[in-house]
Amino acid sequence: MKNLFRSLAAVALAVAGLLAVVSAPASAGTTKNKSVVCYRLQSNKVQSKRYETKGGVCPKGWSKHKPKPKTTSTTIAGGLQGSNKSGDIDLVVPSSVSLEINGSSFDAPMVGATTSGSTGYTAGGKVSFSSYPAAGSGAGRTSITNGSVSIGFSDQPMTPSAGTLPSGAVEANYVQVPYILGGAVVGYNLGSSLNDIKLTTNEVAKIFDGQITQWSNLAIINTNGGLSSTTGKALQALYTSNSPTDTIKVIYRSASSGTTYAFTDWLHASGGSTHTPSGNPMEGSGNAWHATNILGAANNAALATDINANPGSIGYIEYSYLLIPGNAAIQSASLQDREGQWLQPTLTNIAAAAAAAGTNITPDSFSIVNQAGNNVWPLATYSWAIVLKNQTDEATGEAIVKYLDWETHYAQSALAKAEGYVPLPAAVAAYSRQQLMNVTSGGAVLLTKTT
Repeated sequence: MKNLFRSLAAVALAVAGLLAVVSAPASAGTTKNKSVVCYRLQSNKVQSKRYETKGGVCPKGWSKHKPKPKTTSTTIAGGLQGSNKSGDIDLVVPSSVSLEINGSSFDAPMVGATTSGSTGYTAGGKVSFSSYPAAGSGAGRTSITNGSVSIGFSDQPMTPSAGTLPSGAVEANYVQVPYILGGAVVGYNLGSSLNDIKLTTNEVAKIFDGQITQWSNLAIINTNGGLSSTTGKALQALYTSNSPTDTIKVIYRSASSGTTYAFTDWLHASGGSTHTPSGNPMEGSGNAWHATNILGAANNAALATDINANPGSIGYIEYSYLLIPGNAAIQSASLQDREGQWLQPTLTNIAAAAAAAGTNITPDSFSIVNQAGNNVWPLATYSWAIVLKNQTDEATGEAIVKYLDWETHYAQSALAKAEGYVPLPAAVAAYSRQQLMNVTSGGAVLLTKTT
């Protein structure tokens, strides 16, 4: 009887096991793929993607939970900083201050538009600025390092490798911020019948080095179509008529100049000159360039005036000065891009130079002349604002960095084109903000202060 009971129990267990197997889901032992939406932060932006995965598990680096962007200087106050809108903390400073400024004449139109008049930065009437002498990039660098200005402007940052760091200054004590993007031109005055002269970099270099002294030089005539061309005949006529305009007067910057640095950098980078790039005066006693029929000008504005006043003259000036009504007599030479195409300067091809150079612009990598590509203006440059890294006066320091953040964001879209500049690329504007975050007073970061 006992054996019969055991046999029946074994049979029951076997049947139960068989039923369990039959009734088990077909997917037992495997996991079905499930559709799931996964999230991650990439460059502080939320990305989402739908995956078909086993068990609905997100891949490594992704999560089912939607993350929140990290609060940084670029997202503070709901992304309003630098917008010039209500809630923009760049418009709020703790007390009234007056900021002393000097430096690059290349920057002068934009500096004027953002520090004075109806478009100027005031932070509710609490921030004012000194007049802007536009004494040149060299003055901007020496003025900030000797403590006589709040902001120094220079077309080149201060670096030992570029030879732009004033004697005794320590680069690490300063923050250097890309401020504007613009271009320079080779301007001349030959009258309306010769309003589109082409000049190679080698010809420009020889003019400034005293090796080409007349507009009727055969090299210039050949570059412009030869003796049988309309332009060639007009240039030759300057010689045959013994016109005083045929004699080239070289106008150069008589003090340390960022425009001079960009100009000589372009000539050197394009193979037109063997002279080392420098912001020092090109002509005169003790310098390497050798033109003799010369006239020195203090800044871009003075150089433009001198070209206007001297038929036959040539000089280099910032593009925005061509837009000033009183400079209508200044003509801009056509220059070749790196591919050999002849160009007139425009904001579009100046912007193309920045795009070709990329956005990795730093004090140690700042030159954007002679970039590769078609329709790329060869003589483009950034200009920089330089400030003391550790501010002794907190209110002054806060006004400095908030003005510069406002200028490198809102003012770029609102004012730059009208003043003859290209708005800073977004990545370069972000770099400017990143640099401004390094300015402190008593250990406190000034750019994000809300009171």
